[in-house]
Amino acid sequence: MRRTGLSADVIRAWERRYAAVAPQRSEGGQRLYSERDVVRLGLLARATSDGHSIGEVARLDDSALEALVHGAAARGADGHADAVAAVADDALGATARLDALALETTLKRAVFSLGVERFVDDVVGRFLTEVGNRWHVGALSPAHEHLASQTMRRVLAWITDAYELEPDAPRMLIATPAGEMHELGAMTVAAAAVGEGWRVIYLGPSLPARDIANAAEQVGAKAVALSVVYAGGPATAAGVELFIGGAAADEVETLVKKGRARVLHGIEPLRRTLRAVHASKAGFRPREVR
Repeated sequence: MRRTGLSADVIRAWERRYAAVAPQRSEGGQRLYSERDVVRLGLLARATSDGHSIGEVARLDDSALEALVHGAAARGADGHADAVAAVADDALGATARLDALALETTLKRAVFSLGVERFVDDVVGRFLTEVGNRWHVGALSPAHEHLASQTMRRVLAWITDAYELEPDAPRMLIATPAGEMHELGAMTVAAAAVGEGWRVIYLGPSLPARDIANAAEQVGAKAVALSVVYAGGPATAAGVELFIGGAAADEVETLVKKGRARVLHGIEPLRRTLRAVHASKAGFRPREVR
């Protein structure tokens, strides 16, 4: 529906699973949306783009939903930036104290207060980057870095496992190439992908290219995502789209110029791409997304 910015498939799924709206039916069985339905769907679209789950906001009546959306807009970017900074500071403090419980509690509370999308897109990278910076200058020890990484793994797995997906959700296989042991980027992609309605098959770190390709074929994956920190030579599995992200994405970009691959610099372009692919029955043309 053009005015809401939502695809017909998404609207039907929201109606069926969450009773988000209840349109009338024509004699021929076609859905007839009132102006109130259109406004509500637009508000739901804005709320979910702000990081709220559709299961959470679909239960709200129109006035509460409008207050949620307009309140978030009124807080603006500065308020959001301040909230992200506060979470990162609290998480860094817990890390410095080696307080795993406080760190996990801080991160999970941020998921609820900021919304899943904002947490995944803004908090995860900022926190982990700062931990890495402090570790490199000696302000944090390897023990602190391991605590932060393991706790973030648990939180990202918790987010990924929380979604109920449609039975026919497109499948996305996520891994890191052989020799690549850093998997937090891949886990972040997994959390973002399930939030966009994709069924994730997560294979973890250090998997040979042939095994990745075989697994993608076996599960019928529509896309494969690889997180790369050190440059290597990932191969493109035939018949699927390949997304590459991570610190070494630029270095491997030339290796995939001729394949059906996209180098994605960050979670936001990943989300845009996943939404476009999810909405397209014919797939998408190979091109680079920045």
